[in-house]
Amino acid sequence: MPPINVLLAGDAPVDVLIYPTRPDENSRNKHMLKTCRQRSGATLISKFLNCVAHDYNLKIHEPIYSGSANIQHESVRSILEFEIHDDSDPLHLTLKLNRIQRLDYQSLWQSPWPSVSVGTVNATEKDILVFQDTESSFRNPDDAIQFLRNARPGVLVYYMTPELASGSIWESIRNGVYTTGDIQDPERLVVVVSANDLRAEGIQLSHGLSWEKTCEDFVEQLGSVGRLVSLVTCAHLVVLFSCDGVIYHRGGHLNQPTLYFDPKCTEGEFLRQNLGEVPGITEAFIAGMVTHLGGSVKNLEESIELALLSARRLAASGLVRGPKSADRPEHLGPYIMSALITSESSIFKLLIPSDVIGSGADHYWSILDRTVGDPAQVARDVVKIGISSSGSSGIPVAQFGRLVLVDRHEIESFRIISNFLRDYIDVPQTKPISIALFGPRGAGRSYAAMEMGKALLNGQKVSQFRMDLTQIAAPSDLIPIFHSIRDSNLEGGFPLVYINGFDTPVPGSSLLWLFHLLTPMLHGRFIDNGASRPIGRAVFFLGSINFKTYQKFQNQVGGSSRGLAAPRFEEFLGCLHGYVNMLGPDCVGEHDRLYPVRRAVILRELLEKREPKLKVDGRILIDESVLDGLLLVPSYRQGIRSLKSIIAMSRLNGARQFERAALPPTGQLDLHVNSEDFLRYLNGNVLPESIREHLAQNIHTAYLNKRFSMGMSDEDRKRPGHQPWDQLPEEFRESARAHADNIPRKLRLISCFLAEKQDHTHREPVENFSSDEIEVLAKNEHDRWNAERLQKQWTKSSKTDPTVRTSSFLVAWNDLAREWQDVDRVLVASYPSILPEDYQIYRMGGVS
Repeated sequence: MPPINVLLAGDAPVDVLIYPTRPDENSRNKHMLKTCRQRSGATLISKFLNCVAHDYNLKIHEPIYSGSANIQHESVRSILEFEIHDDSDPLHLTLKLNRIQRLDYQSLWQSPWPSVSVGTVNATEKDILVFQDTESSFRNPDDAIQFLRNARPGVLVYYMTPELASGSIWESIRNGVYTTGDIQDPERLVVVVSANDLRAEGIQLSHGLSWEKTCEDFVEQLGSVGRLVSLVTCAHLVVLFSCDGVIYHRGGHLNQPTLYFDPKCTEGEFLRQNLGEVPGITEAFIAGMVTHLGGSVKNLEESIELALLSARRLAASGLVRGPKSADRPEHLGPYIMSALITSESSIFKLLIPSDVIGSGADHYWSILDRTVGDPAQVARDVVKIGISSSGSSGIPVAQFGRLVLVDRHEIESFRIISNFLRDYIDVPQTKPISIALFGPRGAGRSYAAMEMGKALLNGQKVSQFRMDLTQIAAPSDLIPIFHSIRDSNLEGGFPLVYINGFDTPVPGSSLLWLFHLLTPMLHGRFIDNGASRPIGRAVFFLGSINFKTYQKFQNQVGGSSRGLAAPRFEEFLGCLHGYVNMLGPDCVGEHDRLYPVRRAVILRELLEKREPKLKVDGRILIDESVLDGLLLVPSYRQGIRSLKSIIAMSRLNGARQFERAALPPTGQLDLHVNSEDFLRYLNGNVLPESIREHLAQNIHTAYLNKRFSMGMSDEDRKRPGHQPWDQLPEEFRESARAHADNIPRKLRLISCFLAEKQDHTHREPVENFSSDEIEVLAKNEHDRWNAERLQKQWTKSSKTDPTVRTSSFLVAWNDLAREWQDVDRVLVASYPSILPEDYQIYRMGGVS
């Protein structure tokens, strides 16, 4: 098979690298600096591709003017200063970029052909041309235009740099790749841009808040700059969000954009976790994409995911100096471009619901809903096998130390605050920064604040202070605490201060504590015996007791009904640098479907601490009914504190499984949760009463229809269990209700779930089960029926007689005659057709 020709053309800028040598104990100068010149752009892409050219049957045609003979005479684009990141490996010295200085330079057009009009390869539809745009115009753009007209590849990958969608080169190619007869084919053109470059053009894309917010901004803002219409409507637009995500947009089609993302990171986070900015990340991405294209845009979607992996490998490995590159830093090309390892990929794929976003039909949509479907099942997986389990690994999360957030609104709020705090921490400060936290009682505000602060201050000396203003008698009692904070600063510590109850009144006064915090917050000083003393830097987390949201605090405390001076209140608000509305572990409204997942993260940590033996090979062993009770009950009386108390009261010392018998007695449970509600969920009764009754009646109707079709004697028709619903004895009604209650648990056996209609998600409802699925459901239903009858003291007999509680069907499934097995098969097969109009059965997993 002939090789795929890959032509590299365009910008190949020269950078000057300043880097340290490895420290030498025998040398007086342990950190001698060296310099070298290296090319990036098209030349660097060719270097990456050459590492795997043989493996993928590629023939690389790199720019012919990139040789060392010319590099010393060309203008320099950037000066890159590196520092030593890791010198523990005797063979490789890892370098980290410390500073970059941009210079004014004029790019030279670089071509793989000696002439712009005559090619050295026979162009085929499998050839790939990579065109590296330049941030400054080429000295000879006419040569580039002529080259693009003559190359005629199967795919043109155009990496576009600012100014986007401008200049004569783009004008010549924006309608597509030139083919025979100078006809342009738009489907062969793939444009790659960075999200930052789109922002620079005026497209408002939020940075690193949540992937949902990124998707919303992309759909709503991409077309906001009319000048970029040729870019936005091109057939294949690939937008890079650092090393953490990519959006693939097909402007000429009605397809939904596709998001490729790392659920554990947001834009820029992977770089922060590794070596920061690393030169060549975009080049590694393009090389990875070209490697897997196979000469056709048909493979573009798969290529994007693998290309993102190549970029992440470069970001993690950086530049190194090894024994074979003693004179200059190098990229680890063979590692960066090597084949994908399945366990290494943490990239997930999502069709962005552009129609939902554009219409505003669902303000509560989340990736969790669209990729998993049933939050309750996700919550079970999180408790049993962890947030990184295969069943829940597609959930976008934000993690700060031990604080793990899964709700998109909490994620966005905490990331906004973390961005403020990072800027505050990075620059020397003389006064505190203040963040307010609101939420229901027991939402975990103090824990969340301290975990986030410690995570952001990783590697620094942290001093923690907690001030509970509900336990302080007078404002003067604050002075010793402020002295301690000041002392921590003088000793080189970084104070994290949690102030609880700032919205409560001072004892014996109508004023709230917040007015006594104004001077420390605004000026960073406190008064001690008439002397004004500086506090120094600190992070003040102010926890509200009386308000669940900032909006309620602002409306109620700022109103005249509280007798508070409006200017002073506005002054307090002006001292705040941000706020978070925490949701906590309880259900906070009819749209809050994710509370079981929020609670699951907390519950797993509590169980691991309570009894380590519950965890075996990474799995928490817990009875399904106990798990349902703990996760699904809507609320606890004191939030997280009540959940902690129930776990502490359970008989788990030395236990290897959390069984139902380990739970506290009902009377003790009622201290921390509505025991009736808890027992209902514990017993699997998760359906609303109206839905439960609807299903029970229809199940009984389906049973009667099946029995009548089998032929019944007059005596059989008179039996109590064979009467219409309105004449059915209550015991048999309860049996049908118990069957209905069990439907959600049975559906989990075949990876399905019951939910209100999800038309906005484009999730397809299940209309029929497969024969194998029916068999699983039917057997389980018969086992459930056996347990129900046995618990009600029914016994086995050769003749069924409800009057004396005997039944000939009280046998194992395999001992049941085929015709009676069919009764159960018919009942379970009827589930999709007997639901209320606003309910459907769906399959777990992503939306197709």
